[in-house]
Amino acid sequence: MPDEQGIKRAALKTVAVRLTGAKVLDQEPVLLFATRQVEEILQDVEVRPLPFAPDWLLGLCAWRRQVLPVVDIAKLHGMSFSADRSLYMVIRLVVPAEDEKENSSRRMLRCILKVSDRIAARELPKQCAAAAIEASGLDPALFKGLFAHEDGMMMVPNLLPTLCPPAAWPEPAV
Repeated sequence: MPDEQGIKRAALKTVAVRLTGAKVLDQEPVLLFATRQVEEILQDVEVRPLPFAPDWLLGLCAWRRQVLPVVDIAKLHGMSFSADRSLYMVIRLVVPAEDEKENSSRRMLRCILKVSDRIAARELPKQCAAAAIEASGLDPALFKGLFAHEDGMMMVPNLLPTLCPPAAWPEPAV
């Protein structure tokens, strides 16, 4: 569809997860993920708890011959949601490799997120206004953006700080 300059652009598809019952800036939060980040949605997983782990880290799970961390996304952000049942989303993050010699090299990080059962595919909302993360009381390092929309508070999570320690974060492109 053409934009205001008449340039034809593809609509970015997202996977929206509504956290029913939670509130962020007096609106119901909706987590947005790019469709390419979501590898699979599972109804149930076998979680092996980790001793001394924070409450948002539910444990580890075997998925396709890999061991992945299972993260309760609502607890990670200090929220809770009410849903008939929870689902589990396998999320993929592509980050630059740690080896600086190989500029084109990337590595894949994965985790499983425990989310509400209110999941829908949708286009990226067009009419929304940026909201101040600091005013929400949420940790700014854990979000790429917050956007007020008539359907709720659209939240784009940043999973990198959750999946790897700050020392392993890639340097920003200059």
